[in-house]
Amino acid sequence: MSCSAGCAYFVCPVFFAEYPTYKVIFEPGSRKMTLLKGLTSVLLLAAVVVLVALNYNFYHIFADVRKISFPALAIISFSLLGNALAASLRFKAVAAMIGHKVTYWRAMSAVGTGSLVGVLFFQIVGQLMGRSFVMARAGVPFESVVVLTAYERIVAAIFSALLALAGAYFVFGSVYLDETAGGGALIKISVGLLAATAAGALLGYGRLAARSVAPWLTRHFARKFLELVALTALVQFPMMIAYVSAAHALSPLTPIPGLVATSAIVMFAASVPISLAGWGVREMSAVVALGAIGVSPQDAFLAAVIVGAGSMIAMVALACGSFYGVVRNVPKLSGQIASTPINYSRALVWTVPIGVATLIFFQIYVPIESGTLLNVNLADPLAILAGVLFVLMHMQARALPDWRYRYMNCALGAATLVLTISLFIGAVRFGWTSWAVVNRYGGWFVLLAYAASGGLITKEFGREGFRAILLTFAGAAAAVAALELLILAAHNLGMQLKLPLVPNAIEGFSLNHNFFAFQLLMALAAVFVAVQERTLRVALTTVLLAALYFSDSRAGWIVTLVVLAANSYMNAPKAREVGWAIACAFGILILLIVPSAHRAFEAIPAIAVNATDMHDRMTSILGGLQLFLAHPIFGAGLGAFRNEHIFLHSSQPLLIHSTSMWLLAELGIVGLLAFAIPALYSLFRELRREHRDPAGQLITLCLMAFGAMSLPADMLYQRTFWLLFGAALMMKA
Repeated sequence: MSCSAGCAYFVCPVFFAEYPTYKVIFEPGSRKMTLLKGLTSVLLLAAVVVLVALNYNFYHIFADVRKISFPALAIISFSLLGNALAASLRFKAVAAMIGHKVTYWRAMSAVGTGSLVGVLFFQIVGQLMGRSFVMARAGVPFESVVVLTAYERIVAAIFSALLALAGAYFVFGSVYLDETAGGGALIKISVGLLAATAAGALLGYGRLAARSVAPWLTRHFARKFLELVALTALVQFPMMIAYVSAAHALSPLTPIPGLVATSAIVMFAASVPISLAGWGVREMSAVVALGAIGVSPQDAFLAAVIVGAGSMIAMVALACGSFYGVVRNVPKLSGQIASTPINYSRALVWTVPIGVATLIFFQIYVPIESGTLLNVNLADPLAILAGVLFVLMHMQARALPDWRYRYMNCALGAATLVLTISLFIGAVRFGWTSWAVVNRYGGWFVLLAYAASGGLITKEFGREGFRAILLTFAGAAAAVAALELLILAAHNLGMQLKLPLVPNAIEGFSLNHNFFAFQLLMALAAVFVAVQERTLRVALTTVLLAALYFSDSRAGWIVTLVVLAANSYMNAPKAREVGWAIACAFGILILLIVPSAHRAFEAIPAIAVNATDMHDRMTSILGGLQLFLAHPIFGAGLGAFRNEHIFLHSSQPLLIHSTSMWLLAELGIVGLLAFAIPALYSLFRELRREHRDPAGQLITLCLMAFGAMSLPADMLYQRTFWLLFGAALMMKA
């Protein structure tokens, strides 16, 4: 759970009190994500094996097992078992902190089962699946398991990271972050996350959070928090003893303090959820860290394998050993809910969408098979969780979502159907491709999850939730825009910050200047609708307009005029404010360019269209037109154009630079109508209203921006649009 989600969790105990919880069942992570994590483990393990093989004979590695004496093996075994038992004790204590009394037997079963299931699925998802399955039998709802696990993992991650930093400083003498080797990007993302979280909180839920958190900041809370830190240490230290014992048995001449320090580094690396149960990462980090203090690669590798295998055996023993205690007649108070002012169902319904609205601006590309780049957003896990909650909420109510428009469920079903048909058409024509299955088809359900994220908070909290998510979104967007402008100003003044920046086309964290411009346009719509204070509205609009200019998105510039004109039409009194914002934005441009003209003029976006960009765009559009003419009814199939493998000026195949043309080419006229008719119906329905409410204004602005921007670029898979559109669709007129 993100830091923004953690802040929002304490927003308003009044909202979360005295409401019935609903039961949900957690669905497993995607098979593709599991394969990616498995591939990570396999590749890292293979790399370690090759590294060790180049330095040592594998026969000797197995012979080294004899170095581990029976007393050392006993210490390792009891330490790993102690780690598992301590983790169970921590689980029981945290459950009590959030109002659930569970027996130690059931805590053991939940921890053991969760750890084992986490090996088979996406680590966090698998852990939640296993834990929720066990705890459901004790009357503990899924929402409480999510909160419990998040609280536990956040504290553990912070504690483990501090130990790792201390260990790195002890071993290497300093902790250095190389800005030229990815460190600059990490620094920028970290600062951006802090800025977006702070700005989103200040605008969206800051005062409410302050009023709600203050009563909890008591000596009792501090004592409970310190108890959790102590329990976390109790979990970490047995694992550290196991690492030290294994490494010392294999390399007895290595100083114990060095082994303690390096074990902290290895433990932290293994806890990062990028592999299956830490395999691969654990071995690689052990070879590097232990090698720094003189332990041979084969001994470091063997020590890590012993600890990893032993940890899994300990969890199996924990799960099996707790079986008798769980199935027998345990006291009825197991799982009993203690008196608590917080309803965790409503806490999640508030927290998760707020977290999505903050993290949605942070985009990364993950390479998968065949050189395909998987588009991943930091908000995706929270959005998927929100989507699951949204679906299961309506399943329990045995009713379809009650959208603003009567036929919206049919429209979404029709869009899903045409995408499914197109997927199979493509599979028949040119086979299954990861781009079609994962990016396009799977990505559609991710977009629906984002729409459900916005609808979730609006459905449960009404206008207050609607305004909170819009203000959080606007604040986070303005923070990202302001950060880009500050870095650009430093660059223009000649400062060498070594932070990622494209001076003449800033792109925030979206990795594409057109996508960044679209994010800013969505933020403008949120500002116009949700921000009530005039001065704040002008300030936010100024920052967003200035960033839009330096994004060098000519489509974004044109669509900005469309959004401003539409806002002035719907809100005539705000037209003067827009004029002030434009004047202030122009002042920012002067301040960024004039002080260092000889350098700053390099960062001035070009007004004329680049010949290369125009050639790429026309090539894609004409190619899409050819596919449409050849397959006019149902299209050429999902992923058909990318399967043409047209490479121009990039290592990635060319994509169609137009949403409408992409729909025609791959989904045909049927696909275009399936998406266009609901959008046009929604737009004209709102334009015909005599009195537009905030939700109607947001729908109008978002659809006009989306429609105009989609003509020269493909914007259908932009998460920001679906988040705001979903939030507005759940508001009744």
